[in-house]
Amino acid sequence: MLYTITAASPEVEDFVAELQIESHATFEDLHRLIRSTCGWAGGKPSTFYICDHRWRRERAIPEKSREDDVMADVELGDLLDDEGQRMQYVFDPQERRGLLLEVTAIAYGRHIDAPTCRRRHGQAPPLTTADADTPNTSNTSDTSDLLAQLTAAALAIDDSDSHDTICDDSDFDPEELDPEGFDITEF
Repeated sequence: MLYTITAASPEVEDFVAELQIESHATFEDLHRLIRSTCGWAGGKPSTFYICDHRWRRERAIPEKSREDDVMADVELGDLLDDEGQRMQYVFDPQERRGLLLEVTAIAYGRHIDAPTCRRRHGQAPPLTTADADTPNTSNTSDTSDLLAQLTAAALAIDDSDSHDTICDDSDFDPEELDPEGFDITEF
């Protein structure tokens, strides 16, 4: 089985890469493909996060860990089973910087010799914020609707460490609460 995974950056508007990799490859193989495609060497330990359709993190696959399964031990096919499945690739955890990934196609019965970047557009974000000496002045090009959706979703991601928060209590009005709708016993 062959995955086509589209990567986009929330900080570099016109960067998009279309990666192809086999389902039996590991997350470490995908990690190396991303690093090669972006021209990154070295860097801090990275982590993949399997996300739901709203970009909420559900499972971490770190590069190094004492407790969790690491990238080298987990095959893509173990966790990726549907087109449209989303992931985050965090390459700078201290600055909370990363790429958004989405499985855009699954080709059954197709194989390739090695993971590859099939298409790339724009300049990848710098690996560290210190590498960003000059602003990105490349022209924004017409990219797919998927890239626009990925970028918009990334900008809306809650940066807090709690990924269970799904609502904003700023509109909460305690006067609208109907206590009779709850089974509450007063003491």
